[in-house]
Amino acid sequence: MLDLPEPSRVNSAAGQQDKQRYIKKIEDVPARYREHPRFDELSRDPAHKGDRPEKVLREAMSALEAEMSGKVAGPVTRGDTGYIDFYDGEGYPFDVKTPLSPSPGDNWQFSPYQVADTILDQLKKDHKNKLTGEEQPVAVLLDTTYMKEEDRIEMWRELRKMTKENRGILKRIFEVNVQLDPEPKKNRLSPQQFALIAKGMGR
Repeated sequence: MLDLPEPSRVNSAAGQQDKQRYIKKIEDVPARYREHPRFDELSRDPAHKGDRPEKVLREAMSALEAEMSGKVAGPVTRGDTGYIDFYDGEGYPFDVKTPLSPSPGDNWQFSPYQVADTILDQLKKDHKNKLTGEEQPVAVLLDTTYMKEEDRIEMWRELRKMTKENRGILKRIFEVNVQLDPEPKKNRLSPQQFALIAKGMGR
């Protein structure tokens, strides 16, 4: 059995929580991932009967970014059961987590404990290696694109508190930030331009 690579950590959470809501269908996915030859396969989840809900699209983006940035061995392939999200190139089972921080104006708070508990719940599971069939502990690909850095810090504080007796389990967490497209600039017309357009339409 080949060991996992050294766990990757991002320098900082990307803090792009406002953009998560705009990734709802395949046309919303940045071209970097959407045009990848394996995106179609990676974005079809057997747990959703091959459909592409927004959660699955984000998971496919995360897995491809992890491969393209060398965080995990490639080529990544989609999980063939509803229990894990993808396998790395060595057949190792991965689950994807994409925690979300609240945006300004949201009436809810980020829960570091709840996110950490969800991550650890996956790390405690085993799943068969796709290539060898051997049972292996599941690894977690943690996409911090949609998190604030202060929430990421608090999440890791909880993870360390909850693993005092088995800190080594955290070596199976691999962090990544996907690359989102910049927001298109809105064309704003001046009052004079509006007046000219209105005048032209009235002819």
